[in-house]
Amino acid sequence: MRKTVLGRHSSLLATFCLSQVLLLSLSGLTTAVAQSAEEKKVADFYRGNTVYVMIGSAVGGGFDFYGRTVGRYLAKYIPGNPTVVPQNLPGAGSFTAATRVAVTAPQDGTYIGAIQPTAILDPVLGDPSKGAKRLDLAFLGNAAENIEACFLRTDAPAKSFADGFTTEIVLGSSNGASSSREYASLLKNVLGMKIKIVTGYTGNADILLAVDRSEVQGFCGSSFLNVLASRPQWFANNIVRAISHQGTKPLPEMKETKGVMPAITYAKTEEQKQILNLYDLQGRFGRPWVTGGKVPPERIQALRTAFIKSLNDPELRKEVIARGLEISPMPGEEIQRLVTEVYAMPPELLKKTRSALGYQ
Repeated sequence: MRKTVLGRHSSLLATFCLSQVLLLSLSGLTTAVAQSAEEKKVADFYRGNTVYVMIGSAVGGGFDFYGRTVGRYLAKYIPGNPTVVPQNLPGAGSFTAATRVAVTAPQDGTYIGAIQPTAILDPVLGDPSKGAKRLDLAFLGNAAENIEACFLRTDAPAKSFADGFTTEIVLGSSNGASSSREYASLLKNVLGMKIKIVTGYTGNADILLAVDRSEVQGFCGSSFLNVLASRPQWFANNIVRAISHQGTKPLPEMKETKGVMPAITYAKTEEQKQILNLYDLQGRFGRPWVTGGKVPPERIQALRTAFIKSLNDPELRKEVIARGLEISPMPGEEIQRLVTEVYAMPPELLKKTRSALGYQ
């Protein structure tokens, strides 16, 4: 009798387990069919269409290189394989390009921004008189963490970062919202360095030429690897050297970085550290890619997937490494977390940071 009851239970259990397996299989099949239909819908939209990459920097710099290079591979990985056309739209620290993507462009996933992080954080760290509002952006990902540095001609009176506290350093920069001007202002107003800022250059490529011509002695707020790749002769011939860098992540191990310390090392108070740390956060997502926040979710997801696949493409990586740069993909969701973190900072700290950046 007991064996019969056990047998019945075993039979019932087997039937139950089989039914659950069937349900899970059907559920998985339904999900797969739904995903397939969604992917087909996205592919149908992009097939024969054109995607424009708004590069928020001038031609010739690191942002321009990443924008054009990644853009070429995106065409391979976006469903439907649309034509991808890069367009330079510099201005206001990439805010012009970001506004194009988030506000004036069609919100259908055909406009992408390869922008500077200043365009994302301008509403909380930028000039309050501009009345910049937080743009409705969907983050696709980050091409590489951007470790920015300060560079100085070796024939300048100051020979090191520490010398800048007693000897004037003349630094070139582009417009008011650029990292080249903002970081120079931080060093001057937070750490008390003797810095003269010469503005008016259109972008990094223009600033590098100014250093070549000795119009200025150096500059800050530019990617170390990009400068090294753009001007290898500077370091090989001891014309220019890096004297400090942003953030706490060390520069790549090479002879050009020996003895180069983070700028925050020279902070004397906790408040100085907080301000520098806050500004340095944007270096974590140094080369962000975005689209409009009102773009249909399935297209945002498709663009995010295509972006990460592009960065992991072996051929793209070869191109970037050959240029002396790096790829360190960061998903869009992670950028969103970091941006939210900055926007949630204490208002008083944000106010002091804006003031240190030269904004009242």
